Amino acid sequence: MNRFCKFGSTFPKWDMGDVILWKLFPDDPVKVTGEPRLWAYKAAYLQYNKDRIIRHAHQEKIPVLLLAGVAIAEVAGAPERLKAIGVLQAYQLMDFFNNSVNKISNATSVGSLAIQLRAAAETLGIDPNGLTTTKQLQLANCLLDDEFNISVVAKHLRDLIVYDNPGIVDTLNITDEQLIIAASRYNRGIQRDRADFVASIHAEKGDPIRDYSSYGRTIIKRRYIIMKILGL
Repeated sequence: MNRFCKFGSTFPKWDMGDVILWKLFPDDPVKVTGEPRLWAYKAAYLQYNKDRIIRHAHQEKIPVLLLAGVAIAEVAGAPERLKAIGVLQAYQLMDFFNNSVNKISNATSVGSLAIQLRAAAETLGIDPNGLTTTKQLQLANCLLDDEFNISVVAKHLRDLIVYDNPGIVDTLNITDEQLIIAASRYNRGIQRDRADFVASIHAEKGDPIRDYSSYGRTIIKRRYIIMKILGL
């Protein structure tokens, strides 16, 4: 019995076969190898889960573009199940031998919309330091489920909007700058000051600090195609 979720319908996971066809084969849009395979998978995932993405964005009162943009950025890459079954256990062993409780293993990112176990637990109101190895595995398995994964990420994104805009009433209708910062924090965490992200957004092209906000700015650049796939 998994204490965190019930499993439902899930889009086929990006696996080692996909990685081989992506990395080791030439770009071919007909055979769907090379870069076309990566982007075909991302588009297919978004199409398959569009109703979930729209529903959870509305439930959390965040822009659909923000949640969908994170989805496009995160899905595919490393074999997905390897993170929950393989990487997590290796990190748990490192915690055991370093006597670091679950500090290293809680940093494991799991799910199509990859999110650290620590962030997922905090988003759900669970003390991440109290996660046992069994609970970590249960939470990781839940994050492999599209419904659960999208739900948690939507909640986390709302928390990130509030983090930089304390007292905000309308988290749905935010500016492009606010969206870029929230998305960039999803990628980089909350350690960096908001002013650094603002400076990054407005920096001249070629300035290395532009990297701080590149994740969020890319979502804005992809706005048209993302909304088109979602039918919005």
